[in-house]
Amino acid sequence: MKLHFTSDYHPEANGQTERTNQTLEQYLRIYCNYQQSDWVQLLPLAEFTYNNTPSLTTSISPFFANKRYHPCLDIQPGLALLSEGAQNYSANLEKTHIHLKQSIADAQARYKRFANNRCSTAPEINTGDQVYILAKHIRTTRPSKKLAEKYLGPFEVTDRLGLHSYRVNLPDHLRTIHPVFHISQLEPSPLSQIPNCTNPPPPPIELDGSIKFEVAEVLDSKLDKWRRDPLLYYVRWSGYEGTAEEYLWLTASDLENAPRLVADFHQRHPHKPAPPLAPPVAVT
Repeated sequence: MKLHFTSDYHPEANGQTERTNQTLEQYLRIYCNYQQSDWVQLLPLAEFTYNNTPSLTTSISPFFANKRYHPCLDIQPGLALLSEGAQNYSANLEKTHIHLKQSIADAQARYKRFANNRCSTAPEINTGDQVYILAKHIRTTRPSKKLAEKYLGPFEVTDRLGLHSYRVNLPDHLRTIHPVFHISQLEPSPLSQIPNCTNPPPPPIELDGSIKFEVAEVLDSKLDKWRRDPLLYYVRWSGYEGTAEEYLWLTASDLENAPRLVADFHQRHPHKPAPPLAPPVAVT
């Protein structure tokens, strides 16, 4: 026996397994929280959904290929269930497998034609366009890179510096990253299907005589020893979805008016940096 590793960059060894893993990872990447602590609860539902979804290769679901029926998702207490017999079941299953073999052969021929075509054209990007940045070489505070976003953004292209280089307007929390990217690291943002439809930011909230903006969720926390207030929180603003101002690092003192959100975050993630506990009061 010879051990042979596979990856998504070399799927020829076991392409079906690698493609399945990509689909499950994409599902978990979309629905897991920022700290990626709930993917275990999502995995059984992702597996069931994948097995009950028709395949592009065979046009039927894996459940139907193995059982000749789809799982019943509704409750029908008055339905009488009768056995069809092992012989009829075996005959129907054999017909299904013959159909699957032909579908797989057609799909393999189609995949071969696309795999042999190595020529690819670069996307057309102009100044002022909105683009997504490939997050492969960007370190974030998310625990696992596998379940993190594949692309960050969208951000505005401010200048074209060469045939394949573009300058991107990055927000403040990404200011340590060089703003010039190769075209292979950029993905054009799809245009909205509704023309001239933009969501304005929500109005500020007046609290204790000062203007405040609403925080939707606390996503992460960290310690910066070089600051006077070292405890920082990574927050998501309400109403700024899809803009460069949606996420921002704030100090703990800036979140004095959102104690419930801070408490909920530390209750879900007790291992993250938190404010020191107040010393106990001596009772005499």
